[in-house]
Amino acid sequence: MERDVSHRITELLCSHLCHELISPVTAVNNGLELIGGGDAALEPEAVELTRNSAAEASRRLQFYRLAYGQAAGLDAARGLVEAQDLSKGLLAGGKIKLAWSDGGVTGSQIGKPGVKLLLNIIALAREALPRGGTVSVTLAGQPDFACTVTAEGTGARLTPEARSAMEDDAAVEQLTPRTVHAYLVATTARRLKTGLTIESGHADRVIFRLRLPTPNG
Repeated sequence: MERDVSHRITELLCSHLCHELISPVTAVNNGLELIGGGDAALEPEAVELTRNSAAEASRRLQFYRLAYGQAAGLDAARGLVEAQDLSKGLLAGGKIKLAWSDGGVTGSQIGKPGVKLLLNIIALAREALPRGGTVSVTLAGQPDFACTVTAEGTGARLTPEARSAMEDDAAVEQLTPRTVHAYLVATTARRLKTGLTIESGHADRVIFRLRLPTPNG
């Protein structure tokens, strides 16, 4: 049964990742078709479309490679610096801005699990801003290594389906590619004992609060 659950989660995460990549990859293909169409007047625009879309696909791949992968190549000391750069890349070119205050906290203090969880919460905060806005990350140091991620913008909200996927008793068989990321955030946060809470009673604002894990517990 546990193997079946893991297999389904893997399938859904792959579908979610494909959904993240399909738009920029399709745009690259469209740009190449325009370039190959032989219309010289359209070529500069087509080249720009291809270049921008390829860069966007690359940024998303780099972000999810760390968020979903083993982070084998992550330098612990630079973990938060890299997380900030990857988050900027994920949001670049869209309607969502990133505000970041690390409070003097370093990647080596919270370790790879903390960095990966933070990235996944940032991606979930992005999903909560369908009309754009700002994702604000605020970290505080010892003794608790507290973290707040705020999604603020018009219509900011987590969908009821995403909230249901984050419940303790969420049914894996009812997850979809759209809700599996929320499930991953919640289950990872519980496993790391972060005490993740979500405040969504504010107008146009969703706030994620948690205690980031540390290598020494």
